[in-house]
Amino acid sequence: MARAKAAAAPAGRKTSGKAPATPGLSQGLLQGGRIVQIQGGDPDVPAFSIELVTPESATELLQRKRPSAAENPAAINAYAEAMREGRWVLNGMPLILSRAGVLLDGVQRLRACIKAGVPFLTVLAQNIPDDVLHTIDQQRRRSFAGVLETRGIPHAHALQSALVKLIRYDDGKMLRGAGTASWSRMDRVLRANPDLELAVKMSLESDASVLSEAVRTPLLFMGFRVDKAATRRFLDAVANPEKYTPMEPGARVRDLIDITRGDPTTRLKPVTLFAVCIKALNATFSGEHLRSYAWLDKSVNPTKGEDFPALDGYGGLNDPGHADETEETAHQLREAVERLAAEEGVYPLAIETVTPEMAEDYLTHNTRNRKIVAAHVDAIARDIRAGNWMMNAQPICFARDGRLLNGQHRLSAVLQAGEAIEVPVMRGLPEEAYATYDIHAKKGPQLGAALDNFGDKPLVAAAAVLLWKRELKPSGIRNAKPTPSEVMKIVEQHPRLLELRTFGRKMIEFGRGSVLTYAAYCIERDDPELGRVFLERFETGADLPRGHLILELRKRMQIMRRERTSQDEQLKELLAAWERFKEKPDLERLARAS
Repeated sequence: MARAKAAAAPAGRKTSGKAPATPGLSQGLLQGGRIVQIQGGDPDVPAFSIELVTPESATELLQRKRPSAAENPAAINAYAEAMREGRWVLNGMPLILSRAGVLLDGVQRLRACIKAGVPFLTVLAQNIPDDVLHTIDQQRRRSFAGVLETRGIPHAHALQSALVKLIRYDDGKMLRGAGTASWSRMDRVLRANPDLELAVKMSLESDASVLSEAVRTPLLFMGFRVDKAATRRFLDAVANPEKYTPMEPGARVRDLIDITRGDPTTRLKPVTLFAVCIKALNATFSGEHLRSYAWLDKSVNPTKGEDFPALDGYGGLNDPGHADETEETAHQLREAVERLAAEEGVYPLAIETVTPEMAEDYLTHNTRNRKIVAAHVDAIARDIRAGNWMMNAQPICFARDGRLLNGQHRLSAVLQAGEAIEVPVMRGLPEEAYATYDIHAKKGPQLGAALDNFGDKPLVAAAAVLLWKRELKPSGIRNAKPTPSEVMKIVEQHPRLLELRTFGRKMIEFGRGSVLTYAAYCIERDDPELGRVFLERFETGADLPRGHLILELRKRMQIMRRERTSQDEQLKELLAAWERFKEKPDLERLARAS
Protein backbone atom coordinates (compact mmCIF):
# COMPACT_ATOMS: atom_id res chain seq x y z
CA MET A 1 0.00 0.00 0.00
CA ALA A 2 1.34 3.42 -0.89
CA ARG A 3 2.37 5.69 1.97
CA ALA A 4 3.72 9.23 1.99
CA LYS A 5 7.11 9.76 3.59
CA ALA A 6 7.94 12.21 6.33
CA ALA A 7 10.02 15.22 5.37
CA ALA A 8 12.50 16.91 7.65
CA ALA A 9 10.98 19.67 9.77
CA PRO A 10 11.42 23.21 8.44
CA ALA A 11 14.40 25.14 9.75
CA GLY A 12 13.96 26.41 13.28
CA ARG A 13 11.17 23.98 14.03
CA LYS A 14 11.30 20.88 16.16
CA THR A 15 9.83 17.55 15.13
CA SER A 16 9.67 14.29 17.01
CA GLY A 17 7.60 12.59 14.30
CA LYS A 18 9.25 9.85 12.28
CA ALA A 19 8.63 8.60 8.81
CA PRO A 20 6.23 5.68 8.73
CA ALA A 21 8.70 3.94 6.42
CA THR A 22 11.53 4.11 8.98
CA PRO A 23 12.75 0.55 9.65
CA GLY A 24 12.21 -0.72 13.18
CA LEU A 25 9.54 1.81 14.14
CA SER A 26 6.80 0.12 16.19
CA GLN A 27 3.51 0.91 14.51
CA GLY A 28 0.55 -0.63 12.76
CA LEU A 29 0.32 -0.05 9.02
CA LEU A 30 -2.63 -0.58 6.70
CA GLN A 31 -1.49 -2.71 3.77
CA GLY A 32 -3.91 -4.05 1.22
CA GLY A 33 -6.78 -3.49 3.61
CA ARG A 34 -5.16 -5.53 6.39
CA ILE A 35 -3.43 -4.43 9.59
CA VAL A 36 0.19 -5.49 9.80
CA GLN A 37 2.03 -5.00 13.12
CA ILE A 38 5.72 -4.15 12.75
CA GLN A 39 7.67 -4.87 15.92
CA GLY A 40 10.71 -3.04 17.30
CA GLY A 41 11.67 0.58 17.82
CA ASP A 42 10.52 3.05 20.43
CA PRO A 43 6.81 2.53 21.22
CA ASP A 44 6.61 5.94 22.91
CA VAL A 45 7.31 7.96 19.74
CA PRO A 46 4.15 9.22 17.97
CA ALA A 47 4.05 8.11 14.34
CA PHE A 48 2.02 9.58 11.50
CA SER A 49 1.31 8.26 8.02
CA ILE A 50 -1.11 8.92 5.20
CA GLU A 51 -3.17 5.81 4.54
CA LEU A 52 -5.96 4.61 2.31
CA VAL A 53 -8.56 2.99 4.56
CA THR A 54 -10.74 0.39 2.85
CA PRO A 55 -14.02 -1.03 4.15
CA GLU A 56 -12.13 -4.22 5.05
CA SER A 57 -9.39 -2.46 7.01
CA ALA A 58 -12.03 -0.21 8.63
CA THR A 59 -13.75 -3.34 9.95
CA GLU A 60 -10.49 -4.54 11.50
CA LEU A 61 -9.68 -1.15 13.02
CA LEU A 62 -13.11 -1.01 14.65
CA GLN A 63 -12.25 -4.15 16.60
CA ARG A 64 -9.81 -1.93 18.51
CA LYS A 65 -12.33 0.71 19.56
CA ARG A 66 -12.92 1.61 23.18
CA PRO A 67 -15.78 -0.36 24.82
CA SER A 68 -17.69 2.84 25.57
CA ALA A 69 -17.20 4.40 22.12
CA ALA A 70 -20.71 5.21 20.91
CA GLU A 71 -21.95 5.52 17.34
CA ASN A 72 -23.57 8.65 15.96
CA PRO A 73 -25.98 7.63 13.15
CA ALA A 74 -26.40 11.20 11.85
CA ALA A 75 -22.65 11.69 11.59
CA ILE A 76 -22.14 8.30 9.96
CA ASN A 77 -24.79 9.06 7.32
CA ALA A 78 -23.26 12.47 6.59
CA TYR A 79 -19.75 11.04 6.28
CA ALA A 80 -20.93 8.15 4.10
CA GLU A 81 -22.68 10.52 1.73
CA ALA A 82 -19.54 12.65 1.38
CA MET A 83 -17.43 9.53 0.76
CA ARG A 84 -19.78 8.15 -1.89
CA GLU A 85 -19.73 11.50 -3.69
CA GLY A 86 -15.94 11.66 -3.64
CA ARG A 87 -16.12 14.84 -1.57
CA TRP A 88 -14.29 13.51 1.49
CA VAL A 89 -10.86 15.12 1.25
CA LEU A 90 -7.63 14.62 3.16
CA ASN A 91 -8.05 17.28 5.85
CA GLY A 92 -5.37 16.38 8.37
CA MET A 93 -7.71 15.09 11.08
CA PRO A 94 -6.33 11.65 11.99
CA LEU A 95 -7.58 8.30 13.03
CA ILE A 96 -5.89 7.94 16.42
CA LEU A 97 -4.46 4.73 17.87
CA SER A 98 -3.06 4.71 21.38
CA ARG A 99 0.21 3.13 22.51
CA ALA A 100 -1.83 0.10 23.53
CA GLY A 101 -3.38 -0.06 20.05
CA VAL A 102 -6.79 1.22 21.19
CA LEU A 103 -8.76 3.27 18.67
CA LEU A 104 -9.20 6.62 20.45
CA ASP A 105 -10.81 8.57 17.61
CA GLY A 106 -12.36 7.69 14.26
CA VAL A 107 -15.28 5.34 14.95
CA GLN A 108 -17.82 7.37 12.95
CA ARG A 109 -15.53 7.73 9.92
CA LEU A 110 -14.74 4.02 9.88
CA ARG A 111 -18.41 3.08 10.17
CA ALA A 112 -19.16 5.47 7.29
CA CYS A 113 -16.45 3.87 5.16
CA ILE A 114 -18.09 0.48 5.66
CA LYS A 115 -21.57 1.87 4.96
CA ALA A 116 -20.50 3.71 1.82
CA GLY A 117 -18.37 0.84 0.59
CA VAL A 118 -15.77 3.41 -0.45
CA PRO A 119 -12.16 3.79 0.73
CA PHE A 120 -10.99 7.14 2.05
CA LEU A 121 -7.66 8.85 2.46
CA THR A 122 -6.68 9.87 5.99
CA VAL A 123 -3.87 10.59 8.38
CA LEU A 124 -3.21 7.71 10.78
CA ALA A 125 -1.68 8.66 14.14
CA GLN A 126 -0.19 5.87 16.24
CA ASN A 127 1.61 5.49 19.57
CA ILE A 128 -0.45 8.32 21.07
CA PRO A 129 -0.70 8.31 24.91
CA ASP A 130 -3.95 6.73 26.11
CA ASP A 131 -4.62 9.57 28.57
CA VAL A 132 -5.20 12.20 25.84
CA LEU A 133 -8.73 10.92 25.22
CA HIS A 134 -10.38 13.73 27.17
CA THR A 135 -8.56 16.38 25.08
CA ILE A 136 -9.64 15.13 21.65
CA ASP A 137 -12.05 17.37 19.73
CA GLN A 138 -11.99 20.62 21.69
CA GLN A 139 -12.67 22.66 18.56
CA ARG A 140 -15.35 25.30 18.40
CA ARG A 141 -18.25 24.46 16.11
CA ARG A 142 -18.45 26.04 12.68
CA SER A 143 -21.54 26.34 10.54
CA PHE A 144 -21.97 25.85 6.82
CA ALA A 145 -22.54 29.60 6.67
CA GLY A 146 -19.03 30.08 8.03
CA VAL A 147 -17.68 28.01 5.14
CA LEU A 148 -19.63 30.15 2.65
CA GLU A 149 -18.24 33.31 4.24
CA THR A 150 -14.66 32.12 3.67
CA ARG A 151 -15.51 31.78 -0.03
CA GLY A 152 -16.58 35.41 -0.12
CA ILE A 153 -20.27 34.58 -0.67
CA PRO A 154 -22.46 37.41 0.67
CA HIS A 155 -25.41 36.91 3.05
CA ALA A 156 -24.09 33.47 4.01
CA HIS A 157 -26.38 32.90 7.00
CA ALA A 158 -29.52 33.81 5.05
CA LEU A 159 -28.35 31.56 2.22
CA GLN A 160 -27.83 28.63 4.56
CA SER A 161 -31.25 29.16 6.15
CA ALA A 162 -32.93 29.18 2.73
CA LEU A 163 -31.04 26.07 1.63
CA VAL A 164 -32.14 24.15 4.73
CA LYS A 165 -35.79 25.10 4.27
CA LEU A 166 -35.88 24.40 0.53
CA ILE A 167 -34.25 20.98 0.95
CA ARG A 168 -36.70 20.10 3.73
CA TYR A 169 -39.56 21.17 1.46
CA ASP A 170 -38.28 18.96 -1.37
CA ASP A 171 -37.83 16.03 1.02
CA GLY A 172 -41.34 16.43 2.46
CA LYS A 173 -39.89 17.04 5.93
CA MET A 174 -41.26 20.45 6.84
CA LEU A 175 -43.04 19.15 9.92
CA ARG A 176 -41.62 18.34 13.34
CA GLY A 177 -38.50 16.26 13.75
CA ALA A 178 -36.90 17.24 10.44
CA GLY A 179 -33.12 17.20 10.54
CA THR A 180 -30.65 19.38 8.66
CA ALA A 181 -29.18 18.30 5.34
CA SER A 182 -25.52 17.36 5.24
CA TRP A 183 -22.99 20.00 4.28
CA SER A 184 -22.03 18.06 1.19
CA ARG A 185 -25.61 18.03 -0.04
CA MET A 186 -26.11 21.73 0.67
CA ASP A 187 -22.93 22.52 -1.22
CA ARG A 188 -23.99 20.32 -4.14
CA VAL A 189 -27.46 21.91 -4.28
CA LEU A 190 -26.05 25.42 -4.04
CA ARG A 191 -23.77 24.81 -7.03
CA ALA A 192 -26.69 23.37 -9.03
CA ASN A 193 -29.03 26.30 -8.22
CA PRO A 194 -27.07 29.53 -8.84
CA ASP A 195 -30.27 31.60 -8.85
CA LEU A 196 -30.61 31.02 -5.10
CA GLU A 197 -27.92 33.60 -4.31
CA LEU A 198 -29.82 36.21 -6.33
CA ALA A 199 -33.07 35.27 -4.59
CA VAL A 200 -31.43 35.86 -1.20
CA LYS A 201 -30.17 39.27 -2.31
CA MET A 202 -33.61 40.29 -3.63
CA SER A 203 -35.31 39.03 -0.48
CA LEU A 204 -33.06 41.08 1.80
CA GLU A 205 -33.78 44.16 -0.31
CA SER A 206 -37.55 43.51 -0.40
CA ASP A 207 -40.02 45.94 1.15
CA ALA A 208 -42.04 43.01 2.51
CA SER A 209 -39.96 42.98 5.70
CA VAL A 210 -43.04 42.29 7.82
CA LEU A 211 -42.77 38.77 6.37
CA SER A 212 -39.89 37.12 8.21
CA GLU A 213 -36.75 36.57 6.16
CA ALA A 214 -36.81 32.84 6.98
CA VAL A 215 -40.12 32.63 5.06
CA ARG A 216 -39.65 35.41 2.51
CA THR A 217 -36.45 34.09 0.93
CA PRO A 218 -37.50 30.50 0.12
CA LEU A 219 -40.93 31.74 -0.94
CA LEU A 220 -39.39 34.28 -3.35
CA PHE A 221 -37.04 31.65 -4.79
CA MET A 222 -39.84 29.13 -5.33
CA GLY A 223 -42.27 31.74 -6.66
CA PHE A 224 -39.79 33.14 -9.17
CA ARG A 225 -39.32 29.65 -10.58
CA VAL A 226 -43.08 29.61 -11.33
CA ASP A 227 -44.24 33.19 -12.05
CA LYS A 228 -42.02 36.19 -11.32
CA ALA A 229 -44.71 38.81 -11.91
CA ALA A 230 -47.26 37.13 -9.62
CA THR A 231 -44.65 36.62 -6.91
CA ARG A 232 -43.66 40.29 -7.04
CA ARG A 233 -47.36 41.20 -6.77
CA PHE A 234 -47.79 38.95 -3.74
CA LEU A 235 -44.81 40.46 -1.90
CA ASP A 236 -45.86 43.99 -2.79
CA ALA A 237 -49.35 43.32 -1.42
CA VAL A 238 -47.80 42.10 1.83
CA ALA A 239 -45.69 45.27 2.04
CA ASN A 240 -48.38 47.73 0.84
CA PRO A 241 -51.84 46.22 1.41
CA GLU A 242 -53.52 49.64 1.00
CA LYS A 243 -52.74 49.54 -2.75
CA TYR A 244 -54.88 46.42 -3.26
CA THR A 245 -58.42 45.22 -2.66
CA PRO A 246 -59.13 43.61 0.74
CA MET A 247 -59.37 40.17 -0.90
CA GLU A 248 -55.90 40.28 -2.44
CA PRO A 249 -54.03 37.21 -1.09
CA GLY A 250 -50.94 39.17 -0.09
CA ALA A 251 -53.12 41.72 1.72
CA ARG A 252 -54.98 38.96 3.55
CA VAL A 253 -51.65 37.48 4.71
CA ARG A 254 -50.60 40.94 5.93
CA ASP A 255 -53.81 41.21 7.96
CA LEU A 256 -53.15 37.82 9.52
CA ILE A 257 -49.58 38.82 10.45
CA ASP A 258 -50.75 42.10 11.99
CA ILE A 259 -53.49 40.41 14.01
CA THR A 260 -51.28 37.64 15.45
CA ARG A 261 -47.86 39.19 15.94
CA GLY A 262 -48.71 41.29 19.01
CA ASP A 263 -49.26 38.28 21.27
CA PRO A 264 -46.61 35.55 21.69
CA THR A 265 -49.36 32.96 22.17
CA THR A 266 -50.96 33.72 18.77
CA ARG A 267 -47.88 34.70 16.76
CA LEU A 268 -47.48 32.39 13.78
CA LYS A 269 -44.52 30.05 13.81
CA PRO A 270 -42.28 30.25 10.73
CA VAL A 271 -43.39 26.86 9.37
CA THR A 272 -47.07 27.83 9.74
CA LEU A 273 -46.51 31.21 8.10
CA PHE A 274 -44.61 29.53 5.27
CA ALA A 275 -47.53 27.13 4.67
CA VAL A 276 -50.07 29.97 4.74
CA CYS A 277 -47.98 32.01 2.29
CA ILE A 278 -47.74 29.07 -0.13
CA LYS A 279 -51.54 28.80 -0.12
CA ALA A 280 -51.89 32.55 -0.68
CA LEU A 281 -49.26 32.56 -3.45
CA ASN A 282 -51.13 29.74 -5.18
CA ALA A 283 -54.23 31.93 -5.02
CA THR A 284 -52.25 34.80 -6.54
CA PHE A 285 -51.16 32.54 -9.39
CA SER A 286 -54.70 31.29 -10.09
CA GLY A 287 -56.63 34.50 -9.36
CA GLU A 288 -59.08 32.51 -7.20
CA HIS A 289 -58.97 34.56 -4.02
CA LEU A 290 -60.17 33.16 -0.69
CA ARG A 291 -61.57 34.99 2.32
CA SER A 292 -58.90 33.57 4.62
CA TYR A 293 -55.77 31.40 4.53
CA ALA A 294 -54.91 28.98 7.32
CA TRP A 295 -52.98 25.79 7.92
CA LEU A 296 -52.97 23.32 10.82
CA ASP A 297 -49.98 21.07 11.39
CA LYS A 298 -50.98 17.43 10.91
CA SER A 299 -48.31 16.28 13.35
CA VAL A 300 -49.95 18.41 16.05
CA ASN A 301 -53.56 17.52 15.20
CA PRO A 302 -53.80 14.26 13.21
CA THR A 303 -57.59 14.57 12.93
CA LYS A 304 -58.00 18.11 11.60
CA GLY A 305 -54.47 18.79 10.44
CA GLU A 306 -53.23 18.94 6.84
CA ASP A 307 -50.17 17.88 4.95
CA PHE A 308 -47.77 20.69 4.18
CA PRO A 309 -49.08 22.51 1.06
CA ALA A 310 -47.32 22.36 -2.29
CA LEU A 311 -46.61 25.39 -4.48
CA ASP A 312 -48.36 24.88 -7.81
CA GLY A 313 -45.92 24.63 -10.70
CA TYR A 314 -42.75 24.51 -8.59
CA GLY A 315 -40.56 21.62 -9.66
CA GLY A 316 -38.13 21.64 -6.76
CA LEU A 317 -34.41 22.24 -6.50
CA ASN A 318 -31.93 20.99 -9.03
CA ASP A 319 -30.22 18.23 -7.09
CA PRO A 320 -27.87 16.16 -9.23
CA GLY A 321 -27.42 13.60 -6.47
CA HIS A 322 -24.46 11.31 -6.80
CA ALA A 323 -23.67 8.48 -9.19
CA ASP A 324 -22.42 5.11 -8.02
CA GLU A 325 -18.76 5.80 -8.67
CA THR A 326 -17.25 3.60 -5.98
CA GLU A 327 -14.59 2.01 -8.16
CA GLU A 328 -13.69 5.28 -9.86
CA THR A 329 -13.46 7.09 -6.52
CA ALA A 330 -11.29 4.36 -5.03
CA HIS A 331 -8.99 4.51 -8.05
CA GLN A 332 -8.67 8.30 -7.74
CA LEU A 333 -7.86 8.00 -4.05
CA ARG A 334 -5.18 5.39 -4.67
CA GLU A 335 -3.66 7.67 -7.31
CA ALA A 336 -3.66 10.49 -4.76
CA VAL A 337 -1.74 8.34 -2.28
CA GLU A 338 0.77 7.37 -4.93
CA ARG A 339 1.28 11.01 -5.95
CA LEU A 340 1.94 11.98 -2.34
CA ALA A 341 4.49 9.19 -2.02
CA ALA A 342 6.15 10.10 -5.32
CA GLU A 343 6.56 13.82 -4.69
CA GLU A 344 10.25 13.65 -3.76
CA GLY A 345 9.44 11.96 -0.45
CA VAL A 346 7.60 15.01 0.89
CA TYR A 347 5.28 14.26 3.79
CA PRO A 348 3.72 17.53 4.97
CA LEU A 349 3.21 16.67 8.65
CA ALA A 350 5.62 17.13 11.54
CA ILE A 351 5.40 17.55 15.29
CA GLU A 352 6.55 21.08 16.08
CA THR A 353 7.30 23.02 19.21
CA VAL A 354 5.25 26.12 18.43
CA THR A 355 6.57 29.16 20.29
CA PRO A 356 4.67 32.43 20.76
CA GLU A 357 6.78 33.95 17.98
CA MET A 358 5.90 31.12 15.61
CA ALA A 359 2.23 31.34 16.60
CA GLU A 360 2.22 35.04 15.78
CA ASP A 361 3.76 34.28 12.37
CA TYR A 362 1.28 31.48 11.68
CA LEU A 363 -1.67 33.72 12.56
CA THR A 364 -0.68 36.19 9.83
CA HIS A 365 -1.94 33.50 7.44
CA ASN A 366 -5.32 33.35 9.20
CA THR A 367 -7.49 34.88 6.48
CA ARG A 368 -11.18 34.35 5.71
CA ASN A 369 -11.64 32.33 8.89
CA ARG A 370 -14.46 32.46 11.46
CA LYS A 371 -14.33 34.85 14.38
CA ILE A 372 -12.03 33.91 17.24
CA VAL A 373 -13.95 33.11 20.45
CA ALA A 374 -12.12 34.74 23.34
CA ALA A 375 -13.51 32.37 25.98
CA HIS A 376 -12.18 29.36 24.07
CA VAL A 377 -8.74 30.95 23.76
CA ASP A 378 -8.79 31.72 27.49
CA ALA A 379 -9.58 28.08 28.28
CA ILE A 380 -6.76 26.66 26.18
CA ALA A 381 -4.33 29.27 27.56
CA ARG A 382 -5.23 28.19 31.12
CA ASP A 383 -4.40 24.59 30.22
CA ILE A 384 -1.06 25.66 28.74
CA ARG A 385 -0.08 27.77 31.76
CA ALA A 386 -1.18 25.03 34.18
CA GLY A 387 0.88 22.41 32.37
CA ASN A 388 -2.25 20.56 31.25
CA TRP A 389 -1.62 20.85 27.51
CA MET A 390 -1.40 17.44 25.87
CA MET A 391 -0.25 16.65 22.36
CA ASN A 392 -3.25 14.66 21.14
CA ALA A 393 -2.44 14.12 17.43
CA GLN A 394 -4.97 16.68 16.16
CA PRO A 395 -2.93 18.96 13.89
CA ILE A 396 -2.83 22.62 13.04
CA CYS A 397 -3.62 22.65 9.32
CA PHE A 398 -2.49 24.85 6.41
CA ALA A 399 -3.73 24.89 2.81
CA ARG A 400 -1.44 24.54 -0.18
CA ASP A 401 -1.36 28.32 -0.59
CA GLY A 402 -0.30 28.73 3.06
CA ARG A 403 -3.69 29.80 4.47
CA LEU A 404 -4.40 28.65 8.03
CA LEU A 405 -7.36 26.27 7.86
CA ASN A 406 -7.60 24.96 11.41
CA GLY A 407 -5.93 25.88 14.70
CA GLN A 408 -6.43 29.61 15.18
CA HIS A 409 -7.67 29.20 18.76
CA ARG A 410 -4.70 27.06 19.80
CA LEU A 411 -2.24 29.49 18.22
CA SER A 412 -3.96 32.45 19.86
CA ALA A 413 -3.75 30.63 23.20
CA VAL A 414 -0.01 30.13 22.76
CA LEU A 415 0.34 33.89 22.30
CA GLN A 416 -1.86 34.62 25.32
CA ALA A 417 -0.10 32.11 27.58
CA GLY A 418 3.36 33.18 26.40
CA GLU A 419 4.48 29.55 26.40
CA ALA A 420 5.29 27.03 23.67
CA ILE A 421 3.32 23.85 22.99
CA GLU A 422 4.10 20.69 21.07
CA VAL A 423 1.56 20.05 18.34
CA PRO A 424 1.35 18.31 14.94
CA VAL A 425 1.36 20.73 12.00
CA MET A 426 0.20 19.65 8.55
CA ARG A 427 0.73 21.62 5.36
CA GLY A 428 -0.24 21.33 1.72
CA LEU A 429 -3.90 20.43 2.26
CA PRO A 430 -6.57 21.23 -0.34
CA GLU A 431 -8.58 24.40 0.29
CA GLU A 432 -11.72 22.25 0.39
CA ALA A 433 -10.54 20.78 3.69
CA TYR A 434 -11.78 23.88 5.55
CA ALA A 435 -15.40 22.86 5.06
CA THR A 436 -14.87 19.38 6.51
CA TYR A 437 -13.53 19.97 10.03
CA ASP A 438 -16.86 20.45 11.74
CA ILE A 439 -18.57 17.66 9.86
CA HIS A 440 -16.75 15.59 12.47
CA ALA A 441 -19.16 14.56 15.21
CA LYS A 442 -18.91 16.36 18.53
CA LYS A 443 -18.02 14.01 21.34
CA GLY A 444 -19.69 13.76 24.70
CA PRO A 445 -17.75 14.38 27.92
CA GLN A 446 -14.57 12.35 28.30
CA LEU A 447 -13.18 11.79 31.81
CA GLY A 448 -10.05 9.89 30.87
CA ALA A 449 -9.20 6.26 30.26
CA ALA A 450 -9.41 5.39 33.96
CA LEU A 451 -13.11 6.27 33.98
CA ASP A 452 -13.91 5.04 30.48
CA ASN A 453 -16.35 2.40 31.75
CA PHE A 454 -17.88 4.69 34.33
CA GLY A 455 -21.58 5.49 33.98
CA ASP A 456 -23.33 8.87 34.19
CA LYS A 457 -20.37 10.69 32.65
CA PRO A 458 -22.49 13.58 31.26
CA LEU A 459 -24.08 14.15 34.69
CA VAL A 460 -20.77 14.09 36.57
CA ALA A 461 -19.08 16.30 33.98
CA ALA A 462 -21.93 18.83 34.23
CA ALA A 463 -21.69 18.84 38.04
CA ALA A 464 -17.94 19.43 37.77
CA VAL A 465 -18.60 22.35 35.41
CA LEU A 466 -20.93 23.85 38.03
CA LEU A 467 -18.26 23.50 40.71
CA TRP A 468 -15.69 25.17 38.47
CA LYS A 469 -17.96 28.08 37.59
CA ARG A 470 -18.88 28.76 41.22
CA GLU A 471 -15.57 28.03 42.93
CA LEU A 472 -12.66 28.02 40.49
CA LYS A 473 -13.45 30.29 37.55
CA PRO A 474 -10.90 33.11 37.24
CA SER A 475 -12.36 36.53 38.00
CA GLY A 476 -13.15 38.87 35.16
CA ILE A 477 -13.94 36.11 32.64
CA ARG A 478 -17.46 36.00 31.24
CA ASN A 479 -19.18 33.04 29.59
CA ALA A 480 -16.19 30.82 30.37
CA LYS A 481 -16.24 27.04 30.59
CA PRO A 482 -13.63 24.72 32.06
CA THR A 483 -11.40 22.75 29.75
CA PRO A 484 -11.63 18.93 29.65
CA SER A 485 -8.39 18.80 31.66
CA GLU A 486 -9.90 21.03 34.35
CA VAL A 487 -13.09 18.94 34.47
CA MET A 488 -11.09 15.73 34.83
CA LYS A 489 -8.97 17.25 37.60
CA ILE A 490 -12.11 18.32 39.50
CA VAL A 491 -13.49 14.77 39.31
CA GLU A 492 -10.18 13.36 40.55
CA GLN A 493 -9.90 15.86 43.41
CA HIS A 494 -13.56 15.62 44.49
CA PRO A 495 -14.39 11.88 44.45
CA ARG A 496 -17.51 12.43 46.54
CA LEU A 497 -18.96 14.21 43.50
CA LEU A 498 -18.92 10.84 41.74
CA GLU A 499 -20.62 9.08 44.63
CA LEU A 500 -23.40 11.65 44.90
CA ARG A 501 -24.42 11.18 41.28
CA THR A 502 -26.87 8.51 42.47
CA PHE A 503 -28.64 11.14 44.58
CA GLY A 504 -28.84 13.48 41.60
CA ARG A 505 -30.21 10.71 39.41
CA LYS A 506 -32.84 9.59 41.98
CA MET A 507 -34.08 13.14 42.50
CA ILE A 508 -34.39 14.04 38.83
CA GLU A 509 -38.07 15.05 39.19
CA PHE A 510 -36.95 17.91 41.47
CA GLY A 511 -34.28 19.41 39.24
CA ARG A 512 -31.42 18.78 36.89
CA GLY A 513 -29.24 15.89 37.97
CA SER A 514 -26.08 17.99 37.78
CA VAL A 515 -27.59 20.71 40.02
CA LEU A 516 -28.76 18.20 42.62
CA THR A 517 -25.42 16.38 42.60
CA TYR A 518 -23.40 19.55 43.09
CA ALA A 519 -25.86 20.97 45.66
CA ALA A 520 -25.70 17.75 47.69
CA TYR A 521 -21.90 17.93 47.58
CA CYS A 522 -21.94 21.55 48.82
CA ILE A 523 -24.39 20.71 51.61
CA GLU A 524 -22.43 17.68 52.84
CA ARG A 525 -19.18 19.61 52.70
CA ASP A 526 -20.70 22.45 54.71
CA ASP A 527 -21.95 20.24 57.57
CA PRO A 528 -21.62 16.46 57.04
CA GLU A 529 -23.94 15.41 59.88
CA LEU A 530 -26.71 17.95 59.42
CA GLY A 531 -26.30 17.80 55.65
CA ARG A 532 -27.18 14.11 55.61
CA VAL A 533 -30.32 14.89 57.65
CA PHE A 534 -31.36 17.57 55.16
CA LEU A 535 -30.71 15.42 52.08
CA GLU A 536 -32.51 12.37 53.50
CA ARG A 537 -35.59 14.44 54.31
CA PHE A 538 -35.47 16.20 50.96
CA GLU A 539 -35.32 12.80 49.26
CA THR A 540 -38.25 11.19 51.10
CA GLY A 541 -40.35 14.03 52.50
CA ALA A 542 -41.48 11.53 55.14
CA ASP A 543 -42.66 12.33 58.69
CA LEU A 544 -42.50 16.09 58.20
CA PRO A 545 -45.25 18.40 59.54
CA ARG A 546 -47.36 20.41 57.11
CA GLY A 547 -45.61 23.61 56.10
CA HIS A 548 -42.13 22.27 56.86
CA LEU A 549 -39.55 24.11 54.77
CA ILE A 550 -38.36 20.88 53.12
CA LEU A 551 -41.90 20.01 52.02
CA GLU A 552 -42.24 23.52 50.62
CA LEU A 553 -38.86 23.13 48.92
CA ARG A 554 -39.97 19.88 47.26
CA LYS A 555 -43.06 21.62 45.85
CA ARG A 556 -41.11 24.63 44.56
CA MET A 557 -38.42 22.46 42.99
CA GLN A 558 -41.02 20.36 41.16
CA ILE A 559 -42.64 23.51 39.79
CA MET A 560 -39.27 24.92 38.71
CA ARG A 561 -38.47 21.62 37.03
CA ARG A 562 -41.70 21.69 35.04
CA GLU A 563 -41.08 25.30 34.05
CA ARG A 564 -37.51 24.43 33.01
CA THR A 565 -35.87 27.15 35.05
CA SER A 566 -32.14 27.62 34.74
CA GLN A 567 -29.44 25.73 36.63
CA ASP A 568 -28.55 28.86 38.57
CA GLU A 569 -32.14 29.39 39.75
CA GLN A 570 -32.56 25.77 40.82
CA LEU A 571 -29.25 25.80 42.68
CA LYS A 572 -30.04 29.12 44.35
CA GLU A 573 -33.40 27.82 45.59
CA LEU A 574 -31.92 24.60 47.00
CA LEU A 575 -28.97 26.23 48.77
CA ALA A 576 -31.20 28.99 50.19
CA ALA A 577 -33.42 26.32 51.78
CA TRP A 578 -30.32 24.68 53.23
CA GLU A 579 -29.29 27.97 54.82
CA ARG A 580 -32.73 28.31 56.41
CA PHE A 581 -32.57 24.71 57.59
CA LYS A 582 -29.26 25.36 59.36
CA GLU A 583 -30.80 28.13 61.47
CA LYS A 584 -32.33 25.49 63.80
CA PRO A 585 -29.71 22.74 63.82
CA ASP A 586 -30.27 21.58 67.41
CA LEU A 587 -34.01 21.09 66.84
CA GLU A 588 -33.37 19.09 63.68
CA ARG A 589 -30.78 16.87 65.33
CA LEU A 590 -33.12 16.27 68.28
CA ALA A 591 -35.94 15.32 65.92
CA ARG A 592 -33.62 12.92 64.12
CA ALA A 593 -32.51 11.31 67.40
CA SER A 594 -36.10 10.74 68.49
